[in-house]
Amino acid sequence: MRIAVAAVALAAGAALAGPKEDLIATDKAFSAQSAAQGSNAAFLAYMADDARVFGTGNQPPIYGKAEAVKRFADPKAGNGDPKLNVLSWTPDHAEIDGALGYTDGHWLFVGHDRIGKEFRLTGHYLTVWRNQAGHWKMIADMGTNDPRK
Repeated sequence: MRIAVAAVALAAGAALAGPKEDLIATDKAFSAQSAAQGSNAAFLAYMADDARVFGTGNQPPIYGKAEAVKRFADPKAGNGDPKLNVLSWTPDHAEIDGALGYTDGHWLFVGHDRIGKEFRLTGHYLTVWRNQAGHWKMIADMGTNDPRK
C-alpha cells in the first residue's frame, strides 16, 4: 500500500511541473540572463524574430528582432551593460492557451545617473510568449513604471 501511495505522490508531483511552470522557468531564466549579461543580450536571446517591445514611455516601440539589434547597437538608445545598469524581474503569474502564453510580474531597474549615483525604478510588466518548436519565445513585452516615492 505504501508503494502505491508513493507512486501516486510522485506522479502527482510530476504532473505539477507542466507547461505553466515551464513558462515561468523560462521567464525567470530570461531575467537571470538580463542581470548577468545585460538586458540587451537577454532580449535578443529570448525574442522571436517578429517580437514587439513596448517600453515605459521613454523610447518608441521596437518592431522585430532586426530593429532590436540596430537599436541596441546605438549607444544613445540606452545601455544594456549589467556593470552599469541592471534590469531584472520576477514573474507573479502565468497563463497558457495552446501555443501562446503570458507572464506578468514586477521589474526592478538599478541604474546610475551622470554623476554615478545609484537610482532604482520599479514597475509591472506583461510578456506574451509563443511556443516555437518546444521553446518559449517572447513575442510582445510591455511595462509600466510605479510612481516615484
